Amino acid sequence: MNDWRMDYMEKRTQNYNLEEIIERMDKKKLTFDYPIQRESGQWDKSQRSLLIDSILNGYFLPEIYIIREGTEDFTPMSVLDGKQRLTTLYEFAKDGFALSNDLDDVTIVDVSFDEDKNPVKEEKTYSIAKKKFSELDIELQKVFNKYKLEVKLLAGFSDEQIEDQFFRLNNGATFTKSQKANVKLGTELAGKIKEIEECVFFENRAVFSNLQRKRGEVTSCILQSMMLLSDFEYRSFAAGEVVRFAECLNENPDYGLIDKTKDLFNKLFCVLPPYDRETDKNCLKKIHIPILIKNLDTIKKLDVDYDLTDDQYTEFLKKWFEVWNDTSGYLEFCKQGSTGKAKVEGRIETMEKELKEYAIQLVMEKGA
Repeated sequence: MNDWRMDYMEKRTQNYNLEEIIERMDKKKLTFDYPIQRESGQWDKSQRSLLIDSILNGYFLPEIYIIREGTEDFTPMSVLDGKQRLTTLYEFAKDGFALSNDLDDVTIVDVSFDEDKNPVKEEKTYSIAKKKFSELDIELQKVFNKYKLEVKLLAGFSDEQIEDQFFRLNNGATFTKSQKANVKLGTELAGKIKEIEECVFFENRAVFSNLQRKRGEVTSCILQSMMLLSDFEYRSFAAGEVVRFAECLNENPDYGLIDKTKDLFNKLFCVLPPYDRETDKNCLKKIHIPILIKNLDTIKKLDVDYDLTDDQYTEFLKKWFEVWNDTSGYLEFCKQGSTGKAKVEGRIETMEKELKEYAIQLVMEKGA
């Protein structure tokens, strides 16, 4: 039985020209911060150029779906579907990229009337290949700015309804499994995971390529870390298993786990050895980060009568990064099949063993 409160929901269609859309984006009246969306920049140059070419040639584009926080025209709006299109259009309008070099010229037909009211057609052809917006002829700039986008405005929808609408709109989209995990989290939890993703560790030390970030691999890394910190019976670290964990977390939210994970990532940033490009490149990749978080969480649980200080743990990490991750056999668990449960647990146990031996050595030195 569907119990949605339809009487409080508003759905309507409105047309906006691109100039209006871009102005709203400039003034932050139109945002792209809905948590379940993919990162911008998913399209390659060919896809972006085709979008601009479609507009200059007058082709129809799919509707844009926008969530309005209220029913009044002045209330803030957030894009639900159409982020890649709108961010591409905005970037082009700001001279952010040039069109690809294989685009055909654009022909514009202008119709006027003579003194006898007979139609007079005038055709003009313009080159667009390899050009930025400011390099287009003025007539084409006008065509771009006046192009009307059809916008579906949604107001009064619950998060659950918005998530369902988003899923239906993107049912045929090519989401990576990491991006699907973000959708499966739901709006509230995806927002909280996003807060962790924006912490200083992921901004300044974690090593992810731009492509990995766009594909949602940071979210996946955070969820893998949470899998190790929770009682979740994971079968592997594969992407499908991360999606399964996201679904379980959505059904049974654990805010304490989320807060703990966030605290551990902030703590990890504080206890890391000083930045070294090569060391970070090798040791702060996605495969190692959940293991580091799990290891940091075990400090208080070691079966050793000794409390490690932050400085001592920093020294442990320094030695681990430089020598012990190799000599301990840890890297053997990072080879083929590294997402398998046995390999994941091998990495965890090996690093924990080295940490325990390090703590025992400190106890012996203290007692000497």
